[in-house]
Amino acid sequence: MAALRHVCISDLHLGAGYSLLTGIDGAGHVAPGARCETLVALMDALASTLAPLCDDEPPTLVLLGDVLDMGLSPMNTVSQAFRMFLRELARLRSQGLRLSPRIRVVPGNHDHHLWRMAQDQTFVSRARSGADADMPQMTTLMDAPGRSWPSCELLAALAGTEPGLDDLRFELAYPNFGLVDAARRRAVVLHHGHYVDPMYRAMSILVEHQTPRPPHAPPRPLTVEQIEARNGAWVDFLWSDFGNAGAVGLESEKLYEIMRDAGAAQRWSQHLARWITERLGETLDVAAVMPLIQGVTVQQAVSGVVDATLVRGAEAQRRDYRHLVTPDDAAQLRWYLGGAVTTQLKSEGIDPRDMDLRFVYGHTHKPFQDELPVPGLVRPVKVYNTGGWVMDQPTMTSPQGAAIVLIDGDLNLASLRLFNDPVHGDSPAVHAAGTGTPSDRDNPLVLALDQAVAHHADDWEHFTRCVVAAAQLHARDLLDEFFDPSASGGDTGPSQHHARPPVAVNGGPV
Repeated sequence: MAALRHVCISDLHLGAGYSLLTGIDGAGHVAPGARCETLVALMDALASTLAPLCDDEPPTLVLLGDVLDMGLSPMNTVSQAFRMFLRELARLRSQGLRLSPRIRVVPGNHDHHLWRMAQDQTFVSRARSGADADMPQMTTLMDAPGRSWPSCELLAALAGTEPGLDDLRFELAYPNFGLVDAARRRAVVLHHGHYVDPMYRAMSILVEHQTPRPPHAPPRPLTVEQIEARNGAWVDFLWSDFGNAGAVGLESEKLYEIMRDAGAAQRWSQHLARWITERLGETLDVAAVMPLIQGVTVQQAVSGVVDATLVRGAEAQRRDYRHLVTPDDAAQLRWYLGGAVTTQLKSEGIDPRDMDLRFVYGHTHKPFQDELPVPGLVRPVKVYNTGGWVMDQPTMTSPQGAAIVLIDGDLNLASLRLFNDPVHGDSPAVHAAGTGTPSDRDNPLVLALDQAVAHHADDWEHFTRCVVAAAQLHARDLLDEFFDPSASGGDTGPSQHHARPPVAVNGGPV
């Protein structure tokens, strides 16, 4: 097989209380500056398993979005948690798995603010040079020698404070990042996944509703640049910067705790809509009753947007948590792949119609790998999902879990399936997976990864014990919140954490 070239991981949600990779103190409470046993076990197992798959050229780490939970946690909390991740990354390098100092960052919805910061930096740089240019909405797609990429200054600054990591470079690609072989017959496109989800295209949907079209017609295809231009500010405002929004930011976290309750989600959304309207009045002198289009007022429009995204999104999650990929999920994937992705490939001189195309994304917190027919493309697209590292509801569901997707020099892909929620107290053993189709016979990376995992089974069994204990602890914490009336989003004050008996993690009490 060709040597390993990229290691892709997403949805760590570092800094959030519901992340399995955020540290826990001796009393069982979230402590972002504490060492996380699950993260330690993961890095130990990766060091031993992936090293045999590498050659003299170290692989590139791809952080595929929502690595930082800037949507729920203050910047200082997020920074502490990321520093702990960096320290484990340094230990990984010291244990023999050399990683490239060039780390690729593809922001998601919860860390979209990293892209907004890069946009500002790029615009300021252009302004200083006298250039007359608009705010960039996207980067180029394909990696190529000599191409420059925006730097993620925040992550670089945090790495610069850690011993032995001052050589790291964090380069942003957004919203898509691509790899292509020399013959341009095979390509991999990576995207966090938020723009596959209609909740994060709310502004585009509003425009769509104002544009006449036949009943039941599919959404019009949009370019990546159009999607970001219309929806980037919405994503940044609501999903990537609430951690620094004071009391309202704290209220946003309650939504995640009560999304399983339709009435509570509805009440919270009304509270948010009123707050947004009031802020518009204070900052832009826009009256709530001011008409916008066809007699619709500002207050009605804001309420409609919040209802169409948060409330309906909560309903969809309540309905779909137990399903890996619903028919609507597949339709949205086809829409994004057949429109935004193929358009961007064509813009860079690549004809995707008869290409062997692979797509890697996260966002759903439900890892899978499969092939998906897409209209306009001759071959099915090989789709890999990296899952997520969170307990964002108090009940276990088997589709939820996490994976790491590996890419070799021939652009073969393999999924390192790490865990699924321990519904009955156990999680499936760590294993390698391809798409489960006949094409796996020609995929040497899956076989090589499977053998490497088997050779280090003890390390992975230890990791599984750690992640199962962490999931059970976080689920119990969420249940405490879920059944606490003060967590309902009403006016009863902040939620109270109930005392819990110790939970055994790695054989010791936590």
